[in-house]
Amino acid sequence: MSTIDPKFGTDISTAAKEVECERLFQHVQALEGPRDPSSHYQKLQEAGHYILSSFQQIGLTVGIQEFSLESGSSTYQNVEGAIPGSGPELLVVAHYDTVPDSPGANDNASAVAVMLEAARVLKKVGSSNLRFIGFTLEESDPFFEGKIHHLARSLGLMDSQHRYLRWHTQKLMKRLSSLAKGMRLHASDFAEAITLAHKQLESEMDEKENLLAQEVAVLYRGISHKSWPGILATIGSARWVEEAIKRNALIQGVICLDTVGYCSQQANSQHHPPGFQPSVFPHHGISDFTRGNFLAVIGDGQSGFLSEAFHEQSAQPSVDLPHISLQLPLTFEQFAMGMPDLLRSDHAPFWRAGFPGLLLTDSAEFRYPYYHTPADTIDKLDFDFLAKVCQAVVATAMALT
Repeated sequence: MSTIDPKFGTDISTAAKEVECERLFQHVQALEGPRDPSSHYQKLQEAGHYILSSFQQIGLTVGIQEFSLESGSSTYQNVEGAIPGSGPELLVVAHYDTVPDSPGANDNASAVAVMLEAARVLKKVGSSNLRFIGFTLEESDPFFEGKIHHLARSLGLMDSQHRYLRWHTQKLMKRLSSLAKGMRLHASDFAEAITLAHKQLESEMDEKENLLAQEVAVLYRGISHKSWPGILATIGSARWVEEAIKRNALIQGVICLDTVGYCSQQANSQHHPPGFQPSVFPHHGISDFTRGNFLAVIGDGQSGFLSEAFHEQSAQPSVDLPHISLQLPLTFEQFAMGMPDLLRSDHAPFWRAGFPGLLLTDSAEFRYPYYHTPADTIDKLDFDFLAKVCQAVVATAMALT
C-alpha cells in the first residue's frame, strides 16, 4: 500500500506529523467531567455542542441526529462532521457520554480528542469521503437504569442518589450481577441468567432484596447478547445505523475509538481473558504482552481490509504505533454467543448490520485501573501514545480513501 495519497499527492507520513499533542490535551481538558444522561444531562449536551463547534471550526459539513427515548422527554444528539466526496465514506467515530460520576478522561474524551484532531489534519491535507461522528448514550439507557433505581427506592433499599442503604444489599446485588454475567452465555436471555443467579443467593437475601432481584429479572426479559446493542447500550450508534440503512448510505467501513489513552510500561500491567494467546495474532512493536503499552485493534470477519490497512500504516516509521491486530473470522452472532465482551462499543451495531468496522482500544479494564471510576482523569493519560494513535488513524484514513 502506497504512502502517497493517490488523489492529492499528499505524503501520508508528512500528514501524520501534523498531529499535535497539545491539541489532543486541550480537547480532553475541555471535555473532562461527568457527562452521563442521568445526573449530568446538561454537561452531556455541552459536550455534544463542543464537538459540533470543533467540527465547524475545522470547516466540516456538520449535522445533528436528534432522538428521544421511549417515555422520556429529554432529547439526545449524535453529532456529525463530514468531508464530502463521491464514493463510499469511511467513518471515524467515538462516544462522548460517560458512566455516572466518572470524569471520563480516558473513557471516552481520549477517543473524541483523537477523532477531532484526525478530522483537522485530514481536512487540512484535502482528504474526502470521510465522516466523523460523536455518538451519545454508548454507556447505557438512562431510563432502563432509572427503572431499576425506582424499584430499589420503592422498596426502601436505595436513596435518591442511587446508593444502597445497607452494605448487605450492596454486596448481594454485586454478587447477583457478577453471577448473572457468568451465566448469560448459557441462558436463553438475560432474565434467565439473573433468575439462575438469584436462586444461588435467595437464602442470603431478605424479603425486599429477593423481590428486587425478581423484578430486575423481569426487566431483562427477552434481552440477549444478540439483541442488547441499541437497548441497554450503544443506543446512539444503533439509532444512526438504523437511519443509514433507511437511506442506503454508502459506507466503506468504520473506525471506532473507545478508551485509547492509557499506556503503561510496567510488567504485568496488561491482563488478558483466560486462554487468550496474544502472540499468535499480527502485531507490531510489542516485545512483552504483559506490558500495557500497545493498542488493541479488533475486527470481525468482513473487516480484514481495514485491519490490514491499519496494521500496515501503524508500522510505518513515521507512526510506529505498537499494536496487536485481533481480526477474527467471525460474524456478529458468533461474537455475541462466544465473545460478547468484544462487542462493548459503538462498532457493534455496525457489525450487526453488516458494515465492516474496527474497534481501537487500550483494552479498558484489562489494563486501566481507573476504568469507570471517579479517578478517570486527564493526569492518567499518555499524550505521546495518544498522538501515535491519532497518527495511525490519519494514515489509515488517507490510505483507504
